[in-house]
Amino acid sequence: MDKALTNSIIRFVLLWALQVFLLKQIYWGWGGEVYLQVQLYPLFILLLPFNTPRGVVVLLGFFLGFAVDWLYDSPGMNAGALVFTAFIRDIVLRILTPREGYNIKDTPTKDSLGHTWFFQYAAIMMLLHLFFYFSLEAFTFVYIKSILLKVLFSWLGSMFFLLTSVYITNPKI
Repeated sequence: MDKALTNSIIRFVLLWALQVFLLKQIYWGWGGEVYLQVQLYPLFILLLPFNTPRGVVVLLGFFLGFAVDWLYDSPGMNAGALVFTAFIRDIVLRILTPREGYNIKDTPTKDSLGHTWFFQYAAIMMLLHLFFYFSLEAFTFVYIKSILLKVLFSWLGSMFFLLTSVYITNPKI
């Protein structure tokens, strides 16, 4: 089995388990609203190799999102948000393409493209993912202030855990 495929399968299972058994317990809010939800599972989509076809990325996003929804009792919200994230991945990668381009055999990591590039990539992807997720949750822009507060606090918490996990595990593939 290909090393990249093996690492992706292991990453899928570990991120799913971390999200549903540990990070689900980390939340914070006031006035009956939860404003901080740590979401680390989108890291799976972010770290897929560049040469992964968009259809496969979207399908994997659906499966991981559905698996998270299954234990979160949130019918389709995580699946919908991760499918959106998987779909826009190519667009964000195109926007952030370095002058010398991407090595098609690489993965979008801090080691292959640098710390600044990876931070920008992860920050944009997580911001878009969380905005879509909380927009689905509210299902109306009447609550835009609440949506933006949730995005802000959840983005800060999620980025902390995402960057910490990337620097601790140092994924290369």
